Amino acid sequence: MRKLHVLLIVLMLAIPCGFAQKVKVGYNKSVDLSKYKTYTLKMPPPPNARPLLYASVIGSIRHGIETKGLVSVDKDGDLTVIPAGSLDYGLDSDVNPVADTCANCQAPQVDVLLWAGFEPPPGSSGKPQPTGILRLDFIDRTSNKMVWVGTVEQKLNPQKPDQSLQKVGAAIAKLLAEYPPKAK
Repeated sequence: MRKLHVLLIVLMLAIPCGFAQKVKVGYNKSVDLSKYKTYTLKMPPPPNARPLLYASVIGSIRHGIETKGLVSVDKDGDLTVIPAGSLDYGLDSDVNPVADTCANCQAPQVDVLLWAGFEPPPGSSGKPQPTGILRLDFIDRTSNKMVWVGTVEQKLNPQKPDQSLQKVGAAIAKLLAEYPPKAK
């Protein structure tokens, strides 16, 4: 029964969408992403149920970001990174990404005239994302503008939970391979 619960949580991270990961990214083409050196990951507290699965996904996100040369800081990073996904998994997209910077901060802005690629909805703290999609929003803390956003979805095999966990990690790595965007 416990394996079934873990499997259900893992399945909540993936929408049946083919065997390969589907990645979409968008970014502000006027921003030099190489200027960012630190990031703050904005996360809700770990859920009471499945804390190890939660920690595994968060660890994969941190590892992927840090392989890009960014350093994690607890507060006031150059970038605020907000993961969002299945509410049942415990990732909540209603986090105010700049709550620790000022009392009346607003949701981040997206300059649609300077945006390339996947177009995010206005702000990053809107409605929760559909189950099975992991989304990462990178927000410039100083200007409160979204500079990069990416989503990934992955079909998992409910009969193979260990393989599914590996696919989740691979999907996160594939998503973060798109940051920063390649020069065209």
